[in-house]
Amino acid sequence: MTTKEKILAAALKLYNEQGTDAITIRHIAKEINISHGNLQYHYKNTEEIILALFNQLTAAMDAAMARAEEVAHPSFRQLLLDAEVFFDICYQYRFLFLHFVAVIQKVPEIRTRYNNMDAQREVQFSRMFKAYRDHGIFRNDLPEQVWKDLIPQMYIYADFWLAHNEIKTGLKGKKAIRHYVNMLSSFFYPYLTAKGIASMQSA
Repeated sequence: MTTKEKILAAALKLYNEQGTDAITIRHIAKEINISHGNLQYHYKNTEEIILALFNQLTAAMDAAMARAEEVAHPSFRQLLLDAEVFFDICYQYRFLFLHFVAVIQKVPEIRTRYNNMDAQREVQFSRMFKAYRDHGIFRNDLPEQVWKDLIPQMYIYADFWLAHNEIKTGLKGKKAIRHYVNMLSSFFYPYLTAKGIASMQSA
């Protein structure tokens, strides 16, 4: 692991544990036993570190989305397996979701990148939903606007399930991820065909 990788891993750990406001460059340097100056050779400030972590998050999400779009035989069970991958990534970078407003105030560039990513995801999810409809997993008798509205509804759920868990449920790790993926299955249930419901049990 390079020094830059160690810095980001330490920052991610500390931010997840304590949030961004409580952690300084010196805290991160101490965590990996390097000098404050040595750390700043790689990242000048915490804003650069947070942006680098956000870039890691988006790269992981991009890769997961690409894999989800490549599924040859869609099933609702597969959709939930893909969702579990996404939720696992969110959990790994949970400080970004739990403190998102504070993060974008601290690093405004993240707001721009997030909105650009949203636009890309809207196209990808539209393609994915069409594929699931074409395969008879999702219903074809709903107005197109319903499918368009479903995408931001999904984002609201995906962006804020961690906050809900923090306030209401208090689950950790895989237990939290599986709990909220199971809730997501109910979220999609009204959109399923009989074939889609049957596919919940398929791999």
